[in-house]
Amino acid sequence: MNKIAITSAALIALSTGFYVATLTREPPPTTSESVMIQGMVLPQPRVIAMPELVQDDGKPFTIANLAGHWTLMFFGYTHCPDICPTTMNVLAQAKQKATGMFPEVVLVSVDPQRDTVELLNEYVKYFDPSFTGVTGEEKMIEALMLQASVVSMKVPGSSGDEKDYLVDHSSSIVLLDPEGRIAAFLKAPHTPDSILQSVEKVINRS
Repeated sequence: MNKIAITSAALIALSTGFYVATLTREPPPTTSESVMIQGMVLPQPRVIAMPELVQDDGKPFTIANLAGHWTLMFFGYTHCPDICPTTMNVLAQAKQKATGMFPEVVLVSVDPQRDTVELLNEYVKYFDPSFTGVTGEEKMIEALMLQASVVSMKVPGSSGDEKDYLVDHSSSIVLLDPEGRIAAFLKAPHTPDSILQSVEKVINRS
């Protein structure tokens, strides 16, 4: 699939994406045990069209990388001062605390201009050697973000240097099923227990 087709697929997902993003800001439903998680379970898993991305070892990151296992996908960046290192640390703690299967963890950069594969590799491996960092061209990152109901915005720094900026971004963690489809959104604030409990309920529900 070429880049134009990928981008078109992402734009088609835009309308439903922002609708789901709005829903994820509401309190979780309490009418059914199957959806009582800290976040939102989609009624039907959402198929995504994976753009052309690259993982932290320099190899292509494709939908095949999401097949055969559950995945926790977080959108952040290496220069993030607070939310990202906190979330990555919580994910590492959740993995250490898990008594059974734990999903693979993928950090997708929302700052591809600065996040090289080398920098991402060093960053994610600091939290856990099994974690994977993903980056790519800005338009390709945006295509995936649209499908995952993630938004981000650059905030200029005070120095006036064009490389001095922060990136405001969504703090939810996306849970994908073994077919690489979006199954649920886990809302912040994240704790090891909330992640473990939510993942268990979604997996049991499926």
